[in-house]
Amino acid sequence: MRDRFDTLYKDHVDLMYRYANRLCGEAEAAKDLVQETFLNAYRGFNRFRGDAQVSTWLYAIASRACLRMRRKRKGAPERELSLEEFIPSSEGEFHLQIPVEGLSPEEALQNKELRQALNAAIDKLPKKYKMVLVLRDMEGLSAKEAGTAMGLSERAVKSRLHRARLFVRRELSARGLAEGTHEPDHE
Repeated sequence: MRDRFDTLYKDHVDLMYRYANRLCGEAEAAKDLVQETFLNAYRGFNRFRGDAQVSTWLYAIASRACLRMRRKRKGAPERELSLEEFIPSSEGEFHLQIPVEGLSPEEALQNKELRQALNAAIDKLPKKYKMVLVLRDMEGLSAKEAGTAMGLSERAVKSRLHRARLFVRRELSARGLAEGTHEPDHE
């Protein structure tokens, strides 16, 4: 068992650290979350039946551990995501913003302002929406996988993701930054 778990750890530790860092926004908290995740995974390793992918199982453990850690630290500042590299498209998807070099000073400033506005919008999201947004748009999980990780139905994941994207687009629109994402005025 120990050799199998060591292999699981080596194969997934970087993935879990990236997820933890996106949720926590700071290296020390992310390291704590990864440690807690793998400790809990080790304790439950014999009960893992393989019904889901190992990564989905680990995302579920990490998500629950994150919520427990947050409850313990009530009153601590809630900075969970760093979306420095991500900007929304008109469809609400997040894509890596690659062109940093070669930007004019004006374009670089606009890019920085957009990232700051995006961070502010994401930070305003309730935790349940942030987790779905991270799992789907940043980690690339399917709705079914994200649902398994969070203990939600696929429909609930899609609903939360839609609401999260709308909220982010509205926040950006309110700042005049979301081109092509205007929502109809009727609700």
